[in-house]
Order: sequence, then structure tokens, then C-alpha cells
Amino acid sequence: MECKLCERPIQKYNTDFNQLRIGESHTVDICQQCIDKFMKWRKEVHARLFPTKTMKKLYRKDISGPD
Repeated sequence: MECKLCERPIQKYNTDFNQLRIGESHTVDICQQCIDKFMKWRKEVHARLFPTKTMKKLYRKDISGPD
């Protein structure tokens, strides 16, 4: 199984964790690395939209942590 975003093979594929469902008729398979990148992007967006102390701390931790 290959990731639709980066086209690399998905290690330890599991439909519950690696299959993204968009509506009732569309599904795509995504690897864990792409899921992590997407989640990091969402945290950054939320930290900018809702600048609370907690989100700022999470946002800073993600920036300074290993990538």
C-alpha cells in the first residue's frame, strides 16, 4: 500500500489508522509521517486562530522539537 501524498510504502498498514475517508464515496491511504505533518500544520493554524496560552505552548513545543 502506498501513501497518496508522498507515494512511499505505508509501513504496518491499518485501515483504522491509515485510511482517510472524505465523505461517503472517497477514501485515500496516508502514511504516519504525512498524518503527523498534517496534524502539526493543524496545530499551527489553531494556535494562530485561537492564541491562548495553551495553544501557544503547544505551538512552540512543536517548532522547537525534532522534525
